[in-house]
Amino acid sequence: MRNVDEIEAIRPLARVAPGEHGGEPSGAGARALLASITAEEPGTARDRGMASGGRRFRPRRVLIGLAASAALAAGVVVAPIVLKDGVPSSYAVILDDGMVTIQIRDFDDAAGLERRLKELGVPARVDHVAKGMMCREPRGTQVVDNIPRGLYSLPENIPGESEGWQMRINSKLFGPDQTFVWTISGKGGMTSTILYEGPVAPCEPVPAPTPRQIKPEFRVATDKGRSLEGLRVDEKTVGEVLPELKRRGKQVIFAIISVPPGNPGGYGIDRTQKEPVGDGWVVWEAEENAKGVIRLLVTEDRLDKNPVYGGPRDAVIKD
Repeated sequence: MRNVDEIEAIRPLARVAPGEHGGEPSGAGARALLASITAEEPGTARDRGMASGGRRFRPRRVLIGLAASAALAAGVVVAPIVLKDGVPSSYAVILDDGMVTIQIRDFDDAAGLERRLKELGVPARVDHVAKGMMCREPRGTQVVDNIPRGLYSLPENIPGESEGWQMRINSKLFGPDQTFVWTISGKGGMTSTILYEGPVAPCEPVPAPTPRQIKPEFRVATDKGRSLEGLRVDEKTVGEVLPELKRRGKQVIFAIISVPPGNPGGYGIDRTQKEPVGDGWVVWEAEENAKGVIRLLVTEDRLDKNPVYGGPRDAVIKD
């Protein structure tokens, strides 16, 4: 088993119910939620904590998409960095209709990445700072509201590779005088992306804030040592899962989740309810709290892949 607790450390921060704290993507609540996400980075696995400073995050790469969807609504993508020796440092590939796909394996070449992005029509600025450092902020006027839908995607794995990641940027959606500012720390410790409008000040490296930790209420119930250890519920229907949970005497609630366009990985919780959903609804994972209540993450329709893990559970969790 690996990385389950790290996944849990950010999963709850991607859950926002409409009308609740952070429920409106462009409102003050979303900005407050963004601050809570991006002010954290993981602590130890079993502490399941989060901590960081500014808009930075330092998870393992399997965490991609679990918290970034909320940050994306406020113009910030939070992403991990992974290095791989013996391959090109970084490159971007232009696709149809102004869409750029960036594939990253080595983040030392910030200047080269910036140059390549500009060549492909992305108004980018890429800065590299030492480990434990960040650029002093604010560096200009950040774009928080009215971010074009589809401007840039959540990061995801590079197909067929065990390391590195990629993201997509639509170069045609940038507004006048907007800049995509990307800051990279050390050899892959942290990264942040922020959309600015107008002049952007040069990066002034300053120490990153001391991490702090939070503890989510729910955690994966099917992990080793948990109450549903060995029970696979992912990608099954509610009708298949619920009888076994009832046989075990479990109290069950349902979290109705939604996913970003294209289902790149990650989700938000629309609502949580005690009332059962239909037997044909699809379960993506089961969680539990300290009281032993089981929360099923469900959607009414079957998706092309598991949004909790950004793909098959087995690709992330090795039992």
